[in-house]
Amino acid sequence: MKIPGLIFLIIFKSFLGSDDFVDPTGTYILKAEVKNHRIVGHSGEIRVKLLDRTHLAISFYINKGFPNYESGAFMDTLLYKENIARYQPVSDPQCNVLILFSSGKAEIQQVYSDPTCHCGFGDGILVSTYFVKSSGEMPIIQDLSGHGKTS
Repeated sequence: MKIPGLIFLIIFKSFLGSDDFVDPTGTYILKAEVKNHRIVGHSGEIRVKLLDRTHLAISFYINKGFPNYESGAFMDTLLYKENIARYQPVSDPQCNVLILFSSGKAEIQQVYSDPTCHCGFGDGILVSTYFVKSSGEMPIIQDLSGHGKTS
């Protein structure tokens, strides 16, 4: 079900609880559980560098864990307004990935008109969740698509 954009933003502005500007610069981590030496559930990393009050550079990586460890990533420069960055995948223009920044976390939400879409990611890879800020230092923005792979 598609939530009209204005209602969606009102809901999340109330969730965030503040109109105060959040500098999102830093690194955010999503940790999965490890059971029987296997990564179970989603893990990932977001690196953000605020370019000015209305733009940020971002590198994003998420992995859905055992059994296939499928992953998705993107790197882009996004508009930043009201503590929200919006990513629209070229391969799936009916979908928007919202990244809502608040003190100490980045929450991922998907807005789409087709409930079967995957927002340019594989089935079950991208989920609505939150990443915890692990560092406020200026990160290196780079392609994370090979993140966690060993060769």
